[in-house]
Amino acid sequence: MFFKPLLLATLWQISAMSGASADAPVTLQGEDIPYDVWHATALPGADVAFSHPGNVSAYLDDKPLRTDEQFSAPEEPGTYDLEFRSRQGDVLHEVAFFVLEPARKIDKSGRLNGFRMGEYPQNDPEGFIRLDEGQGDVKVSPSFRIGQFLCHQQPDHWPKYLLISSSNLDRLEILLDSLRDDGLTEADTFFVMSGFRSPFYNTAIGSAKLSRHMYGDATDVYVDVAPKDGVMDDINGDGVVNKEDSNFLYDYAEDLFADADSAPKGGLGSYSANAVHGPFVHVDGRGHVARWGR
Repeated sequence: MFFKPLLLATLWQISAMSGASADAPVTLQGEDIPYDVWHATALPGADVAFSHPGNVSAYLDDKPLRTDEQFSAPEEPGTYDLEFRSRQGDVLHEVAFFVLEPARKIDKSGRLNGFRMGEYPQNDPEGFIRLDEGQGDVKVSPSFRIGQFLCHQQPDHWPKYLLISSSNLDRLEILLDSLRDDGLTEADTFFVMSGFRSPFYNTAIGSAKLSRHMYGDATDVYVDVAPKDGVMDDINGDGVVNKEDSNFLYDYAEDLFADADSAPKGGLGSYSANAVHGPFVHVDGRGHVARWGR
């Protein structure tokens, strides 16, 4: 299912005698896993904490993990398949487990294995998700694939590198699920116009110096399914596609996030069309409320 680099570390079975209660949530790195499909990151060799009910077992690349509720991340950067299964073998949570390429490997020219990363203005990340050719379909949440968030640079260069944010993905899932529940779209995902941007690319397009896109917790999105034509749908139903549609989506998201106590805090922005793209909405998981463009 996921790409599996060679993994030679010994991993053991979770015992059915675990002390966790039978109805306890499955947690990973101190957080409940919120969906049946999710993601996690760790540096090579880092300790990864997890917990689970006694009737659940954990497997990394189909090898059972042992019962001490901690394992060491593989030493090889790449994408691994972490699963939590019921005693009957049903997969309860499927986690794309990304072992990061350490940022210290960026060379003096600002490149990471040939990928032009550039220089961060502040808060340098410790590492980056490595994506090799053919891995773009790895799911990181119920409605999104890792390839949707790639930076628009060096299209023929592999490996590529990026970051994603759990808080922003949670916001996107909450927004999309609500739009579907209210009958406003049948889209199975948002079109992600812009996800991760390397500092090099962010500077090249003249974006904000401290853009959240560089940290993987910002996305520019729109609904594109009826018809699927590369621009925002007429989501407000007025017969034309323009900034009123991005405003509608913005207002809908603002009301939704204001009422959803469990939704992570973040930014929203509404943008009009130009010669290059149609209208869209910016969604990010910066941790506090920010609003613009409306």
